[in-house]
Amino acid sequence: MSEADNFADVVITQSADEAIRELQDAEGFLLWDIFNPVIRNNPLPPKLEWIHIAGVGVDAVLSSDIASSEIVVTNTRGVFEYPIAEYVLGLLLMVAKDFRNTIKFQHAKEWKRREAFLLRGQTVVLIGPGAIGLEIFNLLNAVGVNVIAVGRRQAMNDPLFGRRHSMEELEYLLPEADAVILSLPLTSETAKVMNTTRFSQMKPGSSFVNIGRGGLVDEDALLDALKDGRIRSALLDVFAVEPLPKGHPFWSMDQVFVSPHMSADLHGWRVHVVARFIENLERWVTGKPLENVVDKTSRFS
Repeated sequence: MSEADNFADVVITQSADEAIRELQDAEGFLLWDIFNPVIRNNPLPPKLEWIHIAGVGVDAVLSSDIASSEIVVTNTRGVFEYPIAEYVLGLLLMVAKDFRNTIKFQHAKEWKRREAFLLRGQTVVLIGPGAIGLEIFNLLNAVGVNVIAVGRRQAMNDPLFGRRHSMEELEYLLPEADAVILSLPLTSETAKVMNTTRFSQMKPGSSFVNIGRGGLVDEDALLDALKDGRIRSALLDVFAVEPLPKGHPFWSMDQVFVSPHMSADLHGWRVHVVARFIENLERWVTGKPLENVVDKTSRFS
């Protein structure tokens, strides 16, 4: 991060209390720990003009005060989206080809042949047509999956997704989907968007993937849907409480894949994130338009 010293006086803090103190004189703020609510949970620093987040999700930052302020919020788009899309593809292939049982049988030294499913031709409902959703949409389409994109509003001729469906259409779309993928940001509007009603609408034997945020899901409702067999498998990279408590039933359920919030963790990601921040920092101090500006009003409600 020493390159940033060429453009600004940089102070690196080690704790929330230290960050709160230093923010009183700060004009810009890089939030490296993207889950730290130090900005969201405290009064706005008096001089702050710009917040840059070292990730894609901005739920740790956005509050009503931030949304209504003049503070510009930017994120690190272009680094994590494709790795997440590959992760999702891997999860769906794992289910279709039953790789988990193959590994289990290998450990048990059992030669157990069985039939698998084709991923090509399956229908997937993708809830969340943002930057991450777009990479998932394109990659799954490339291997022959029929991907139905769902966002807040319907669009018949979306330039990126073709037809984009609205959330109100989920009750008709979920029963047709072999898998449902959740890639929404977490806001007051999207909290527990997957609930008892939505899980009951899913096609029996389908899979559920969450690479968005744990708070998007009513986990008790998901547990019920898994126990009654409606959902064949839950592939979860995010959880309401992280790390996932050791006593949580997800750990011991054969039909659940627990991943420690690592779908975006690419070797070398820190170098790319710092480079994107330095680029924006140079733009900020020279008065050029910032890149990857977040639309605060559309993400906070």
